[in-house]
This record gives sequence, C-alpha cells and structure tokens, in this order.
Amino acid sequence: MKSESDPVNTVEAVERAFSIIRALRELNGAGVTEIANYLGMSKSGTHKQLATLVKEGYITKFRGEYRLGFKFISDGEFVKNSSLFYNVGAPEIDKLAQKCKDCVYLAAMENDGAYCIYTAEGDNSVAADVKFGQRVSIHSTAAGKAILAELPESNRYRALQSGLEKKTEQTLTDLDQLESELATIRERGIAFEDEENVQGVRGVGSPILSPEDDVLGAVAISGPKSLLTDDRFEEELPELIRQTKNFIEVKFSLNSRDPHQDGSHVPEGFY
Repeated sequence: MKSESDPVNTVEAVERAFSIIRALRELNGAGVTEIANYLGMSKSGTHKQLATLVKEGYITKFRGEYRLGFKFISDGEFVKNSSLFYNVGAPEIDKLAQKCKDCVYLAAMENDGAYCIYTAEGDNSVAADVKFGQRVSIHSTAAGKAILAELPESNRYRALQSGLEKKTEQTLTDLDQLESELATIRERGIAFEDEENVQGVRGVGSPILSPEDDVLGAVAISGPKSLLTDDRFEEELPELIRQTKNFIEVKFSLNSRDPHQDGSHVPEGFY
C-alpha cells in the first residue's frame, strides 16, 4: 500500500504556479519578464499563470510588478488555528523562552520535511539559526535530528534522499556517523547541535511524540555558543527541554481524547 508521501503523477500547471509563488517570495516582487527568466519559463506562459493567481487573490499587481497577496495570511492563520499541535505547543514554547531566556522554537513534521511553526524570544535572545515558517534542516539542527531519530527507517531514508548538505565544517555528512548519533538521541531523548548548521550557533532539542508514538515534531533552544556555554548546553537546557516536551505531549494527549468517552481520565474543568 502506498503512503501519502509516495511519488504520484502531478499536474505541471500546478507545479508551475507554485514555482511562481516561491519565485515571488525569493525575489520579493518582480515583473513578468524577470519571473520568466528566473524560472526559465516562457513569458506568455508566465503571464497566464500570474493572471490566474491574481484572479484568485493570491498575487497582487501594482505598476507592472507582481507580489504575494495578503490572502496567504488568512490561509496561514487557518492552518495554525486548526492545528492541535500548534495550539498546545505555542504557550509552552513561550514559557520555556521565559525560563531559559534564549530563543526557543517549535518544529512540526509534515510529509518528509520539518518546518518551524512557532518561535519565542527570551530576554537574552541574540540570534537563532531557524526562523518562523522556514524549513528545518533535518540533519544539521537540533530539532531536525530529534525528529529524524524517531522516524521509521523508511521515512528517514526519504527525508535524507536529497543528501547531507555540508552547512559548516562541523556538519555530519557521513550517513553511518549520523545514524550512530541518531541511535544515541533515541536513547537519551535529547539532540545536540554544535555549530553544525550555522557557525557559532548551538542548539538543544527533543522530539515530541503522539500518544501512538508517532513523531509530531520537536522543541528546541537555539543561540550563540557564547551564551549556550558547556554547563548550560549539556545539563541545564536539556532538563528544561525535557520538561517542555513532557508538558506538550501530555496536553496533546488530553486534548486528543473524546471527553465523553474518556472523561474519567481528564482533569475536572479541563474542557
């Protein structure tokens, strides 16, 4: 039986439309000719795609320049508000940022990729190597490795099909070495990132699992090496991460239950 992520036949017109959307984001707005040249598409074909997207309200045109429209905000808010993982996780990310005073983020697993879906900054936040909405590097970040460690072998293979890109001198690019580290992560429930994604930046992460032990995503703390010193990096932050991971998993489990069927297990007044 095929999984939802198995290769399927695709519609080229839809692929081109999303290529244009991504191009407009990367170019921060552009004209027809610039977009066509950027994507290697014909000008007439590009114009038809743009006209369709303008009609649907996802792209706006002003003085010959096309830009992404505000309609994406409405769709994005719908996605966030309809996600149980986001709604139970975001408040705990805020609390963790207040405790550790660093930058904290929540990553979600979707298909064969991980995405940063929420961030919070503590009083001492300086810089993080992962930003809201960004795809999370699955092999070189703390959150990515935490998620990767809990994926079934076939899913790990698909997630790593694009290869182990060398982000810094510290990035693991040998699959056997990475698999060895993933085994350690599974044992201790904590993933470390030591200047593997961005030079000078460290991270600590832990996977978040569903009641059925499927990986939902990960919580991670990220910051400059000067602030994530050895004692904090190896002892203090992992303990805080474990607490937050547990709180999110418990809240997700309770909210996933049918209060009429499992009411005896739910705290009074929770719903």
